[in-house]
Amino acid sequence: MKHFILYLLMFFVTLPTFVFGIYSTPGNNSSFTLQDLVAVSSGAVTFSSGEFQMNDTIIISNSDTLKIITDETVRFATSTYLGISGTLIIDPPMQVLFSAIDTTARYLGVRVDESNSSVVRNLIFEYANSFRIFNCNMLIDSCTFRYNTSNTSFGNAAISLFNAKPVITNSEFIYNRRAAIQGGANIANAPIISGNTFMYNNTGNSNVPQINLGSTGNDTTFIINNQILRASTNSGGIAFLPIGNANIVISGNTIKNNRYGLTLQGGSNINARIFSNIIDSNNTQNNPNLGGSGLNFIGSSPQNTVVTGNVIRWNLWGITIQNQAKPNIGNIVNSDTSDNGKNYFFANGNSGQLFDLYNNTPDSIYAQNNNWGVDNPDSVEARIFHKPDDPSLGFVNYLPIMVTGISNENLNYTDGFKLLQNYPNPFNPETTIKFSIPEYTAVTLEVFDVTGKLLYTLISTELQAGSYSMKFNANSLASGIYFYKLTAGNYQATRRFILLK
Repeated sequence: MKHFILYLLMFFVTLPTFVFGIYSTPGNNSSFTLQDLVAVSSGAVTFSSGEFQMNDTIIISNSDTLKIITDETVRFATSTYLGISGTLIIDPPMQVLFSAIDTTARYLGVRVDESNSSVVRNLIFEYANSFRIFNCNMLIDSCTFRYNTSNTSFGNAAISLFNAKPVITNSEFIYNRRAAIQGGANIANAPIISGNTFMYNNTGNSNVPQINLGSTGNDTTFIINNQILRASTNSGGIAFLPIGNANIVISGNTIKNNRYGLTLQGGSNINARIFSNIIDSNNTQNNPNLGGSGLNFIGSSPQNTVVTGNVIRWNLWGITIQNQAKPNIGNIVNSDTSDNGKNYFFANGNSGQLFDLYNNTPDSIYAQNNNWGVDNPDSVEARIFHKPDDPSLGFVNYLPIMVTGISNENLNYTDGFKLLQNYPNPFNPETTIKFSIPEYTAVTLEVFDVTGKLLYTLISTELQAGSYSMKFNANSLASGIYFYKLTAGNYQATRRFILLK
């Protein structure tokens, strides 16, 4: 029996134990491939059956480089990561896959520190916690980030930023557990996020958006030409909650089927330009008390935010404004022509009522020269919630409207300025007004009562030479005599028309 126990103990002692250690490259301007790491890492990196395996954490030290320029598969053990203090170059012909040995336990991911020279292309990054970027301006292009984050201290977004200004382009973010891209509220990050697709993120259904950022410091964050599409029912599209300055450009994006489209929470520290986006059907939670805004602005002081040229449709709320945020949604009074409205609102609403714009603040708001889908100012009024609906709220200055009913009947007209008599006249309640201009000029068309009081500004815009017509609906006016006036350059003309109900 003693001999049996002795043999058994010897058997256990002589079993091989696979214990690896963190491997760091020497930091002497060396360049490594994955095969090189297999040779020098004492088992921390191995190769078998056509795949590389990271058995422990690998650190590429300052001045060293890791190059992966062939199609490869790399699988990481639980709790390991690839740390880059030098340079990381991933640029294969087709793809490199970073995945987990155990996809249920995941691995930590990749951490890149102070490495402006790093370039990552054609990488599929999956089943990790996060791709962390610290203090650098690296490039990420044509990559896929999927099935990431289990919410650890290593990172809880597919890409986590810290004092970083990466360029992230042409990539796909799908089925990540929380946000796709995230930075701290008080940490200055200024990424350029362009040409990407974000879809089905926040699978954990937390209250986080697909892109979740804060301060930009003295730099500017650009979010341009992306598709930010259907996320979980609790997930918004884009959110900024900066502690510190935030300079933001959001343009050319389609933001659709999220809980909300975009929210900017902050006051005078926010400088934002939001233009030429399609903000569509952000209503997936379908609870107007908890979300559903296409655009939402919250601030304890006025933001320097301009909203122009966007399509805002089929959200539970078109634009909502809270506290004292006071965005500029269209101002033709000032000399700046870059803030002249030109947003298109259509069918934003909930509970059987249209809410294209809800001013839940005591401040007046400029929202001039926008297209509200209707030409009648009274119909526009019905789509805006402001002072007439609640005396404690500020007034929304939405006139003039950018009308939809104007048509150019003759682009080659050159026979002088003319304002024609409306037809029919008398009318009830709709009539057509025609006019002609021989040159490109600023044009206004206004309606007055017999006392000279301005009732409506039907047109206030610049037009090419031509003959134009537009329909005017006077359904909200009482029977009587009214006047319409055309101003085009130095030309002015007034005609009378009669509403007979």
